[in-house]
Amino acid sequence: MCGISGLVCKTESALNDAPDLLNQMSTRLAHRGPDGSGTSWFENDYIGIAHRRLAIIDLSPSASQPMQINDRYWLTFNGEIYNYIELRNELGTLGATFKTESDAEVLLQAYHFWGKNCLDKFNGMWAFAIYDTVNKTLFCARDRYGVKPFYFLDNAIHFAFASEIKALLCIKSQEVVANKKALQTYFASNQIETESEGFFKGIFELPQGHFLEYDYLSHCKKITKYESYAPICLKITRENLVDSLFNAIELRLRADVPIGFCLSGGIDSSSILSIASSINNEKKLATLNTGLHAFTAVHQSEEDESPWAQKMIEATQASWHTITLKSEELTEQIKNLIYYQDIPLLSTSTFAQSSVMRCASENGVKILIDGQGGDELFGGYQIFYPTFFKELFFRGRFRLFLKEWRHLKNSPTTKKYILKEWTMDLLSFLPNPLQALLLRKKRKSLKYVRKVPKIVRRRFNSLQSHLAFFCQEFELKNLLRWEDRCSMQYGIESRTPFADDSNLIQIARSLPITDLIQNGYSKFVLRESLKGQIPKEISWRRDKKGFSVPESQWLKQSKDFWKKTIRDKVHLDSSGLIDTEKLLNDLDTLFMEPTHSSQLNFIFKYACYLIWLDEFGICKFC
Repeated sequence: MCGISGLVCKTESALNDAPDLLNQMSTRLAHRGPDGSGTSWFENDYIGIAHRRLAIIDLSPSASQPMQINDRYWLTFNGEIYNYIELRNELGTLGATFKTESDAEVLLQAYHFWGKNCLDKFNGMWAFAIYDTVNKTLFCARDRYGVKPFYFLDNAIHFAFASEIKALLCIKSQEVVANKKALQTYFASNQIETESEGFFKGIFELPQGHFLEYDYLSHCKKITKYESYAPICLKITRENLVDSLFNAIELRLRADVPIGFCLSGGIDSSSILSIASSINNEKKLATLNTGLHAFTAVHQSEEDESPWAQKMIEATQASWHTITLKSEELTEQIKNLIYYQDIPLLSTSTFAQSSVMRCASENGVKILIDGQGGDELFGGYQIFYPTFFKELFFRGRFRLFLKEWRHLKNSPTTKKYILKEWTMDLLSFLPNPLQALLLRKKRKSLKYVRKVPKIVRRRFNSLQSHLAFFCQEFELKNLLRWEDRCSMQYGIESRTPFADDSNLIQIARSLPITDLIQNGYSKFVLRESLKGQIPKEISWRRDKKGFSVPESQWLKQSKDFWKKTIRDKVHLDSSGLIDTEKLLNDLDTLFMEPTHSSQLNFIFKYACYLIWLDEFGICKFC
């Protein structure tokens, strides 16, 4: 896990300060790689790449980057190729020789022997760039679901890429301008980075499951999708799934540094901790030689999940590290959080996640394994139930439809919610102005948004297509985004077996609808597969809280801070997107009435937005 950056100069005049500029870009990523740094500048080619190292596999200096092989290929790489040992053996039979024990060198050799097809071989997470000094090309790629970040800009003077946007903001040829379209989506739809161009105009995100080829000689780039997300077979047994789960987690226990576990008390994080315990009991792994260490955020509220987490601690005898969250700490850290995230926050859950990572760092752990992605693979959210019932209906499975309808008491949703979602499907056929009017009545916070963007309602008739959308588009990617920045803020590598294991992903893509939801239970096949592995009261939990925090409670406790932030910084907002006069008039009232949770979230988002404008010196909008 590291920070990568690169710079291409398109004009001779841009060369004057180019090496210094690349160093500045790399310095802004120092938190991602506290264990070392390196820069390679190819003066005759007007190009350079840089690397900030978080040493995880092969801690020796020989595994530092940028890494070069065959007097031709140079690599800067962020991520982990978990099956690097198997690939190393395979490449050895083809004639490859290795100077290190690192997965980075395996990646380079894989590209040398297989070209772009090497991506099909990798099991893991990655964002990397390889410069071919012979063909004068950059080959850049991002993993299947977007665990690792890759941003780039391409203007008349520079092409550049980096792990985080802040590194690209060093480049003076790229004016810092806020993207009003992305901000509208943020305020009106509560979504981020739904398109390649995000909050900053002219700065783009390489989509997950894609690679980018840049030709230095012609200054042309081409972006290509390589991941199909296709199922591997029609029939999956419970044994297939169990074997894949164990293999995915065992691969992610490979490291040369201590490993810990995020633990919320939900099914996904609990299953990872339990399976890791079973693997360690059998194989006595060096990475777990001090036992299992689990990290949980706790708080004084009804949303606190620590009683569930404690059951897993008792079952696995893991060492439990908790961090207690308080509203005053949120206000103290909010500026730093926004800086490390590069964008305004959507909710206070980012603070909780960041706090868990800080706790792990303070306890000497450099890797945390987390359950992110389990809900998207196995149908854990209530949003999937309306689609589930639609699929049963359109396939004529009426008896099963009625049976499952009667068992909704076992689900994380309600009949009222499903009927509401079906109604929204129907309303989506109405003209956009009428939709906007109905939305404003439903979501009171929209009264502060001057213009609601065109509503795109995605309607799904099959559960697997709905899950595929969550995984292939922006839903899962954005959750992974928050996690990456939270972990890298403290030099922690976050590993997510549910979100980046190629075998597990293919198996999940192949599951029939009745394995995903059955007798009302979400993630049914995963629960069944965990029988005897985790406590029954956890594996058959009916509620679904996600990463729960008492947001409204925290915001009310620190209301003076949020009101002062908005009043002091509202002059920075010249976007014209928000009715600031109306918002300022309602500020006091919103914090007094108990039913205004959605409005309070809007207040939080708007305050974060103003802090973001101030932190990054943004004064232009387009």
